[in-house]
Amino acid sequence: MTALALCLAFTLAACNNNDDDGGKEGGDTGTLYSIQAPAASDVYTVSGLPESAREGDAVTFTVTLTHPADSVLNYVEVYGSEMKYNKLTPADDGSYSFTMPAEPVRVTVDADYYPDNDTDNFLTWDEDNPTTFEIWTPDNADDTYFPQWDDGKLTANVTETTLHNYDVTTFSLNTDVIPDDALSYSVDEDFGGGYATSFTVNIDRSKISVGTAKIVLIVENESSFGDDSVITYTVTVTEAPEIVHVDTWTETVVFNVSTIDSDRLMFSFEDLDYVANTDAPQYQTFIQDEDYTVDNDGKATLTIQYVPGHNYAVTIMYRGGTNTDEPYIAFDLSHVNAEYSDNEGLSFTADGGSIEFRIYVR
Repeated sequence: MTALALCLAFTLAACNNNDDDGGKEGGDTGTLYSIQAPAASDVYTVSGLPESAREGDAVTFTVTLTHPADSVLNYVEVYGSEMKYNKLTPADDGSYSFTMPAEPVRVTVDADYYPDNDTDNFLTWDEDNPTTFEIWTPDNADDTYFPQWDDGKLTANVTETTLHNYDVTTFSLNTDVIPDDALSYSVDEDFGGGYATSFTVNIDRSKISVGTAKIVLIVENESSFGDDSVITYTVTVTEAPEIVHVDTWTETVVFNVSTIDSDRLMFSFEDLDYVANTDAPQYQTFIQDEDYTVDNDGKATLTIQYVPGHNYAVTIMYRGGTNTDEPYIAFDLSHVNAEYSDNEGLSFTADGGSIEFRIYVR
């Protein structure tokens, strides 16, 4: 008796020709099929979705995010037992439409809300993170973007757990300002324990535009189901200021590297007195066989550009890791067109100023 009553009730609902079929296009005949709306949510609202429609009717509705600047609408889909899952593409006006099949359907909305959140579970943003980034522009014709130095960086510290296995996701809630392809991440790990101590979101400043964007960082602890952290950080992107010209010297320096294995050497010059927004380079890197060669006498010839009076640090390192034996670097100054002394480091003096080099070997 109970089974018969349920079947009868369903038949009556399917044949009811009421007027609440907001997607109807043609006449008022035919079977009405139910449309199950998404559950009520604080993240979004659905409007214009009828409770039922007839086969072939165009059903149109809208989905509105409650906090659009802080949310992501992942997808909207309609499901029927015969039609299966059908993800919908929004129209130009943001509405969604589907053609009603000859069966009841269910509409699903998947959206996430990311409120301001400096700390969550085992992750906390570093208090020294900047809130403003400038769009990167070349300081001079030879300037090249180096992610290691030029990326904007946001660091999150691991505070309350030991992470050995993890999955990391980072994205922007305003891709017009910071597109997702401008974002990457890196991980610092404890050398002894092999667990993560911090995560850094790297922002490619050559790909960003003026405005404000919220960055989302999600880290899942794959060693513990459901153990994750979701933190957000809002940054402002500004135009780069006008570049000011600075007079520089160009000089050739010859390094004698005949006493060491020079096949993997890399030289890096850093202007310790660098003034931002000038066209003088802050860093100059020289890689063997790309930027310089070593002759048969073991001499490496580099042409450097420097600002008179500025101090420079020269780092000489092996590529692909640190060699256990510190390389001995002897300076061959016979080809330098300037007076020099090595009483307190390496110093060049010429008309208009001087330059001193402090040498670091690692």
